[in-house]
Amino acid sequence: MKVIRKFFLAAILLPLLLTPSCDILEQTAQVQRLSQCTFDVHSVDKIKLAGINIQQGMGYSDLNTAQIMSLTGALFRKELPLDFNLNVKVDNPNDKMAAMSRMDYIIFIDGLELISGVFNERIEISPGGSSIVPMNLHLDLYKALSGEASDALVNLAFKLSGNESRPAELLFKVKPYIRVGGSELAYPGYLNVNHILK
Repeated sequence: MKVIRKFFLAAILLPLLLTPSCDILEQTAQVQRLSQCTFDVHSVDKIKLAGINIQQGMGYSDLNTAQIMSLTGALFRKELPLDFNLNVKVDNPNDKMAAMSRMDYIIFIDGLELISGVFNERIEISPGGSSIVPMNLHLDLYKALSGEASDALVNLAFKLSGNESRPAELLFKVKPYIRVGGSELAYPGYLNVNHILK
């Protein structure tokens, strides 16, 4: 991790040489602070599968007849829309604000890639503090995991709500970016954040 962070800091040198001198020190400091931030999955909430609200710890057996019919209809149409919030916690151990311009992400559950994309919002973390970043995510499970059986798709969605008897592993891969001068620099590689859903 230290080697990657050193590489990240070294990668800013060329853009900074092209940046007005009054901005160089502050932008170097911003990169330094970003490299020292840590990421964690705070929680997963607001889960909705084919229009059905999935509560914490809920399973397929907890659905009522109308909900089962709705889910069956979605599968018959070969679609399974899934919406949820992934709440990401970013800690800043520095005594000054840290920030990033955006971040790329990939999310896996039990080794299956669920969704990937770009979170295009600037994030600022106060000195010595932390920020919870709510990522509102949407995908069609049927299309995203077309090789999986229907019951496996439904079970995967319910895993997001957590289950103490059958915990699932969520892997959140994140690549933060910071704007330096007129360009954006990416953290080299992805940071891997593991979280157990239970």
